[in-house]
Amino acid sequence: MLVNESKLQGVSTKDLFSRMLSEVPWASLKTFVQANAQVLKLATIGGHRLDPKHRDRIDKLILREAEKVDFAQTMTNGVFAVWYPVHEELHKRLEDYFHGDEYKQFRQEQSLTEDDYVLPEPKFAEFFGIDHLPEWRILLCFSPLKFSDVQADRILDDSQGNSLLLSRIKDLEEKLANVEKREQQLAGETERLRESQQQAQAETQESRKGLRQARTDFDALTVKLDRAQAESRKLKEQLDSTLAGQDSYQKDLRQKLTSDGLRMQKDVERLQKDLSTWQSKYEEQRLQNKDLEAATQAARREASHHQVNAAQSAASAQHLSTFADLILQRIDWPKVGASMKLTPRMRLQFNSLIRKLSYENDRSLTVEGTLAEFWESMLAPERDLIKSIAQSNSLEVMSGDMQGYWNGLTDAFGDVQISLEARSVVLKMLQEIFYQVIEMEDLKEAVIPQPKEKR
Repeated sequence: MLVNESKLQGVSTKDLFSRMLSEVPWASLKTFVQANAQVLKLATIGGHRLDPKHRDRIDKLILREAEKVDFAQTMTNGVFAVWYPVHEELHKRLEDYFHGDEYKQFRQEQSLTEDDYVLPEPKFAEFFGIDHLPEWRILLCFSPLKFSDVQADRILDDSQGNSLLLSRIKDLEEKLANVEKREQQLAGETERLRESQQQAQAETQESRKGLRQARTDFDALTVKLDRAQAESRKLKEQLDSTLAGQDSYQKDLRQKLTSDGLRMQKDVERLQKDLSTWQSKYEEQRLQNKDLEAATQAARREASHHQVNAAQSAASAQHLSTFADLILQRIDWPKVGASMKLTPRMRLQFNSLIRKLSYENDRSLTVEGTLAEFWESMLAPERDLIKSIAQSNSLEVMSGDMQGYWNGLTDAFGDVQISLEARSVVLKMLQEIFYQVIEMEDLKEAVIPQPKEKR
């Protein structure tokens, strides 16, 4: 609203509110009435409905309720909210400015709150236009915008409207002069059309002469038509002759089709006999299949019996396969390493082997898993290295760095060499264990014998 409310003295708030109310579309006005309980109650009293044909009654009712509260904002704000978007151009320009970065910066510079809407003088001069003077007066009275006294004086100045009226009268006079000038041009054009009409009449005389010539040409064409008709009759006779030849051809074709039909019927009878033969063979084969199915069931029962025997054999083999693992679990690995006369390199290899073993709770070293699993884990790096070398052509391209690819395999080469030497050490120890420490007759015992003391 105004900074100085006294500026609104002499302004018919009622007329402005009535104008604003009349410009609100019916759908928006209906929404406003439904949102205002007091107005809705008065509008529907007596069984009246919210219908467009009762628009005048509802407008008067809203105006009367607004007068009762002296056009307080609680009453006018709702009407203004649905009127404001109706004037799209003015609404868009103001909303784009107030929600833009330029106004945000201006508000910070002027220490304004987010609820303050003020138009700087340059922006007011840019947006204000006397063509929309009634809209600006409604904004002055009912919108949350705050106008300065200078801006209010400019909005309320009626002389601007008179100037606009004079400008429009001047424009109308100019348009009238243009119309008179255009009328003179049309008069000249009418004269030219009259001359054109006279020329057209002369051309009509020429056209009549052309018509007589056309009639002569028509007679000549009639003679040609008679000749063409005679030619057509001749062609018709030729066509009739051709059709007669076609009738003879169709008769021959029917005879041929009849002969082919008889031949096909004989073929069908022959095929039916073959079908009966094959059906007999099918029955014989079905009986044979039944016998084969019984034989298959017997074979399956025998196979199940063999599977049970195989499972029992596998369990026995599994029990026997743990024999070597039980022996290895009884090896004192630290003592074995101390008793072996190893070179520094062999000691490094042995230590690498020991790192592949796991410590138990009592700090003794044992092989992790079965002997076969332990041996398989030592073979895995060797297989990976051989695979990397065999597929190096494609893997170098995939890595995009040939030197980096081979540098990455340097440690793998060393690990595989150590693994080979470590397996050699393990084989040597296994040979000592199974061929010197264990007596062959002890293998017949049900339990693993204790290692014999060295003499």
